[in-house]
Amino acid sequence: MNDKMFSRLAGTFSILNTIQFLILDLNEVVFLGYEDKFDIYMDIKYGIASWILTNKKNISISLSTITIIVSSLLLYCIHVNKYMGLLCYAIWIATYELTSFSMVLLTNGIIKEQFKELGYLHLIFQISRMFLHFSCLPFIIKYTYTLYKDPKTLSKISRRRHSSISTVDSWPSVGPGMMYRKIN
Repeated sequence: MNDKMFSRLAGTFSILNTIQFLILDLNEVVFLGYEDKFDIYMDIKYGIASWILTNKKNISISLSTITIIVSSLLLYCIHVNKYMGLLCYAIWIATYELTSFSMVLLTNGIIKEQFKELGYLHLIFQISRMFLHFSCLPFIIKYTYTLYKDPKTLSKISRRRHSSISTVDSWPSVGPGMMYRKIN
C-alpha cells in the first residue's frame, strides 16, 4: 500500500470513527436510577471542568462536525491531487485529538470515586483513537509533501503508460509457410 491509499483509509476511518464517538458521547449516561437520580460527576459550581460538563454535548457536536467536514475535504483533495486539504486535515486532527484528550482528562478529574472505572474506559478509548489517528499522520504528511513537491508526477504515475514499440511488432515474423512443414 502506498501513501495515497493510507491517506484514503485515514479519511474514511476518521469519518466513521467520528460518527461512532459522537453517538457514544451523545448517549452517555450521566444520571443513574429511576426515581432517585444519582449523578456520576461531583457537584462543581465553577471552573473549566464544570463548563465542559455543562456544554459537553455542544462541544462534541461541534468538534465532530468539523472533523467530518475536514475528513471529507481530505478525501476530495486526495481525489483531485491538492495538498492543502491534506495539510488542513493533519493540523485539524492534531488539534481535535488534543482537545478531546484534554476534555477527557478534565472530566475524569470530577468523576465520583464509585465510577472511576468509567473514567478509565473513556481514557482507553481516547488513547486508542489518538493512536490510530496519529499513526496515519506520517503517511498523510509524506503524501502532502509529495503533492507539494510535484503534483503532476502523481497523475502521470497513475496513468497506464504505452510503449512506443508494440508487443506485436516485437514478435518474430511468422508467416503461413512457417507454421506447417512442407511435404514436397
